[in-house]
Amino acid sequence: MEARSGFFHGHRATIERLFERSGAARWGIAAPDFAAVLQRALEHRFGPATENMEPSEAQGFLESLYVEDLGLAIACRMGHAEAWREFDARYRKVIERIARAVVRDHERASEVAGSLYGDLFGAARSDGSRNSPLDHYHGRSTLAAWLRVVVVRREADWWRECYRADAVAAAAAADPTETGDHNHAAPADPDRARFIAMLSGALDGALAELEARDRLRLAYYSVHGLTLAQAGALLGEHESSVSRNLARTRLAIRRKVERTLKLVHRLSDEQISRCFEFGTEDWPFDLGRSLSQAK
Repeated sequence: MEARSGFFHGHRATIERLFERSGAARWGIAAPDFAAVLQRALEHRFGPATENMEPSEAQGFLESLYVEDLGLAIACRMGHAEAWREFDARYRKVIERIARAVVRDHERASEVAGSLYGDLFGAARSDGSRNSPLDHYHGRSTLAAWLRVVVVRREADWWRECYRADAVAAAAAADPTETGDHNHAAPADPDRARFIAMLSGALDGALAELEARDRLRLAYYSVHGLTLAQAGALLGEHESSVSRNLARTRLAIRRKVERTLKLVHRLSDEQISRCFEFGTEDWPFDLGRSLSQAK
């Protein structure tokens, strides 16, 4: 697939300079095909209406790309054997080191590295290219940095699937005769149900306002049961940083919940305290569900 002629001619000098720098020609990649990948990177960053961009802004972005790594990735996606040999020599051990650092379990790390490497090689398409995660590499970081992000995301997805499977298994194994019929029991405090509903809604809202990384960290530690060290390995944070960030997140959640209870539900300080008292008891708030639904 070649770049649109308007993009190619509008940035011809920059494209030719980056194409030469990338070394993509040695893999048999044509300049217009290389330009199409640059155009895709630009549109991925700024949206499809790139023809309205200031030329200097587009040029600055294109010049910032790691075009040597991008050229190698393009050749690998096209199934170029020599390119794959170079990729193997440069990045197989890198992937293995990243997997060991992120996963910390030797067998699991080997499984993660082997699976990713196979997926990167991909399945051949009819045009000779390959269906590979490398389709999503746009050259905005080095290949090594991008590979680390891929490993971390895959491991996070794996933990989420494990959590879902455990939750389903636990629900299936539950004995309904042990739960009793609590739905018709009168609450000990007539305000409990109302306050719990308010607290649940406020907490859902507070979790939704968190940054995605803060939600992920909280899920690792409080839902999946990872240790601080394990969560830090997945997030690329030191154990002490995970602890500090969790404390910061919890404080932020508490303040947002209190603000909602006071401003939206018009509760007094005493009523808010009672909400939190009820929250320390056994109550039906599903943190994992709330975190997974928050965007």
